[in-house]
Amino acid sequence: MIHQALVLKNYFPKRNKVTIFHEKLGVISFYVHEKQQASFLCNGSLIYCNIKKQQSSYQCDFVDAYYVPFNSATCDLYFIHDVLKLSLLFFPTATAMPEVFMIIMSLYEGLENLSTQQKKIYLLKIFLYIGVFPENKKLYQIVMQEYRLYSKDVDILLNKSLDYCWNGD
Repeated sequence: MIHQALVLKNYFPKRNKVTIFHEKLGVISFYVHEKQQASFLCNGSLIYCNIKKQQSSYQCDFVDAYYVPFNSATCDLYFIHDVLKLSLLFFPTATAMPEVFMIIMSLYEGLENLSTQQKKIYLLKIFLYIGVFPENKKLYQIVMQEYRLYSKDVDILLNKSLDYCWNGD
């Protein structure tokens, strides 16, 4: 069955391996033949794919990239990099995370129009779902209600919270 996924890391040409965040299977890796279309996928691409579980690995029968967010004039590549890094570092392997997948799909839908504050909120929302989040009632309220009014105090809180999440400080 064909599902959506986010390409987290393409190891080609060093290795013919691709790591994806699959909507039903979570973070998985599979190997591809160098001539197969998957070997040319960009990190951060949204794809449709048909993944089949083998005995101890996965095989991808079909791949179709439908969105590549690398228009440097409209996309924040550092933000995309942070989402990919967060996914690779903190998401468990082969564990479905439908809420987090929906958050990432939601941020991709409005990627070109997100404010800096909204990007921080999305990152914090992902951290919240994976269990790395400071205990702060106001921050929780801001993140869960997708607070969109800019204020210097809110921005300071978001920056401190992201620093805590990334570094544990």
